[in-house]
Amino acid sequence: MKLLAFILALATFGFCAVAQDSVSVTGADVTEVGLYSARVVKKTAEPGVATGTNEWLETFTLVQATTNVPARIGTRFGFRYTIHGTPSNAPVVLKMVGEHPPYKNPKTGKTETRDEYELQSWAGQTYTSYMFEEEWELIPGKFKFEIWHKGKKLCEQSFTVVPDTKLNDKR
Repeated sequence: MKLLAFILALATFGFCAVAQDSVSVTGADVTEVGLYSARVVKKTAEPGVATGTNEWLETFTLVQATTNVPARIGTRFGFRYTIHGTPSNAPVVLKMVGEHPPYKNPKTGKTETRDEYELQSWAGQTYTSYMFEEEWELIPGKFKFEIWHKGKKLCEQSFTVVPDTKLNDKR
């Protein structure tokens, strides 16, 4: 997944000059869940995800609080979360994991149910999301996002993707 595409807007936050080993991460809490709007500032190749790309975002805005997601092109869903650790805003490397119904990418021919990659983040509040961009991604079912640090799962959030009932869908 372009996680998600797990997705962060690092451009809007500065990192403290603290070595990764001197940062203490004690956990994380999900603080907001739902459908979002955002502005994509950059796309990068990410071989650990089914779509092959990751997005860097800014202006991440909650549109609707929900865990039910319509299978519709352009729908972005995700969550805000807080990484508890010291010092505040210290850089941390996270492992982002996404589980989803089987996707068959027509460009690669591969079928994937799990995405995984590392991401530079920070102690404090941040967010992640996924947006449907291709018809082959529109598969109803359970999507689960997990945030890991040094082998410990910090938090997770699940969503249920449901068939789109909107009649004037702009696909």
